[in-house]
Amino acid sequence: MLAVSALQRLTKDLAASLASMGLHAGEFGKPDLVEKPTREAEQLFQGYAKAKPSKEDAYAAARAFVRGQPLDAWQRDLVASAVAEPIREQSGAMALASKRFPALLKSYEDEAARGDLWRLTWHGLLYSYFNFDLEAGKDTATREGWEALRAFLEQTWPLMDKQAGEDLVPDWVKVLRHEVDVLTAKPVEKYSRAYLRGETESTDRVAADLGISPSSWFWHALVLGAVRHAAREIDSEFRRLVPQLIKLIQTKPGFRDEAIEVVLNRYHGCKGAPPDERLRDFVCQTTVWKNPKLKAAGIATAWNRVPDPVWQMVLGWVNERNLKDFFDILAARNNADEGRLAFWSKYLKQICWTRLVFGADTMALKRTNAGVRELIAREEGAYAQLTSKPEVDAFMMQLDSYIIIEFSKKPNACYVYQADQLPFEPYSRHYDGGTADLAAGFRDGCALRIVHREGWGARAEQELRQLGIIPDVADPRRVSSSATGGTDTAKNTGRAAERPESATPSPDMAKLNSLVARFRGASINDKRRTSSRGRLWVEDPLQRRQLASELKAHGFKWANSRQAWYFPER
Repeated sequence: MLAVSALQRLTKDLAASLASMGLHAGEFGKPDLVEKPTREAEQLFQGYAKAKPSKEDAYAAARAFVRGQPLDAWQRDLVASAVAEPIREQSGAMALASKRFPALLKSYEDEAARGDLWRLTWHGLLYSYFNFDLEAGKDTATREGWEALRAFLEQTWPLMDKQAGEDLVPDWVKVLRHEVDVLTAKPVEKYSRAYLRGETESTDRVAADLGISPSSWFWHALVLGAVRHAAREIDSEFRRLVPQLIKLIQTKPGFRDEAIEVVLNRYHGCKGAPPDERLRDFVCQTTVWKNPKLKAAGIATAWNRVPDPVWQMVLGWVNERNLKDFFDILAARNNADEGRLAFWSKYLKQICWTRLVFGADTMALKRTNAGVRELIAREEGAYAQLTSKPEVDAFMMQLDSYIIIEFSKKPNACYVYQADQLPFEPYSRHYDGGTADLAAGFRDGCALRIVHREGWGARAEQELRQLGIIPDVADPRRVSSSATGGTDTAKNTGRAAERPESATPSPDMAKLNSLVARFRGASINDKRRTSSRGRLWVEDPLQRRQLASELKAHGFKWANSRQAWYFPER
């Protein structure tokens, strides 16, 4: 009886104890009674394992650091998560651009080597690395500081990995153990090909686990990596991918210029590739690289990123569009094409520069005509305006050493001027449009005047031959007047024969080489013996006055459209 009573009391006491522990809801001895609290504890641990200090405290520590103030031990840990934060009170300067930043990293490195670096401090630096703002950190010092931070993380990661052990490991540590490439000099190489195929699962998972924000440079670098992968494909596959690459670049433009450079260079290398309208329209936007015609004016400097042949490729695309736009949109309004688009299209490969000049009526039409509005927007910064003839537009184009002026409305003739003897400034913002400038050849001073009467095309082609310009062929040539085999003058004008160039002796090449060698960066480009039978050019990117003076003395002339010197021999 006493034993039964004792057992009953023991059972009662155990039940009370279990109730006080919150275990009364389940059966004793079942593991799920402790699994939920364990999971809650694990989640709590993971939260603490990647916790960041308050933004206000971290920002204050970074501000003090940028201002050169000493940091106490607590601030040294706080500043880690804000070294890439632009400090408003210091004109947007970042701690990682400070001259003191290398010393700060060295102190962290010494602590990591001793096993004393707080894991949350290292995680704060990782957070700063991924949240670096490409737009806010374009200067050299900031980029170098960011690279130093990356190198520090890559170098110290093995130490932090070892310190974490194997028992209770934060999620971000587990991820880094498999995705350590994100800390290398090629952080996205591993993911770029899959990203190009639209497979984003792995990158999305890495971003979630490492706390990579949607605005992080990581995504922009991923796009650049995808572009580079596409550039390694065969020509047909690369060209197929161009629309997708444009879309990716537009979505993540952090490395836009680098990506465009890769795309244009690769497209130029495609055999027989036709002009790509989408690529042209994208890269020529005023918010991207601007019109390639503005490169010479120093306005569209991004075009200096690519070699001249690549720039000339896109310039050719723009020139072709300008030619078609002028006759399809502007001249067509007045039914004044007269076969001119078809005629000048025969010389398309030789057109090296174009410019549209809009009359007042066209400028007014942009309010109601979408086609005209888009045309004017595309030519922003490059077009000029006519002041005296509101209903007329003009088109300038350069073939070899001649500038040709066409007007949109009859009875205006077409005028061909020598590029170095223009009666007007080719880059002026406004023109009268009459005999004071663009039509000065009506009186005199032009190499050729083309009147668009019946049969004008055949006559104009022969007259252009007299100037050394013949229609495009597979290997376009420009022949001199002596190579035409005749001395017929242009019946309409006679001007090509009225001012024959006097025979100018060729320059002494030994002396010319010696002269140009004195000016670093200047070069000689002799195209006289090439299949195109071009000219002898001297190019000086710095446009030095002394070289210009001596070249003039040797008989050289300046070509404004090409920004170089040429020798005017026949």
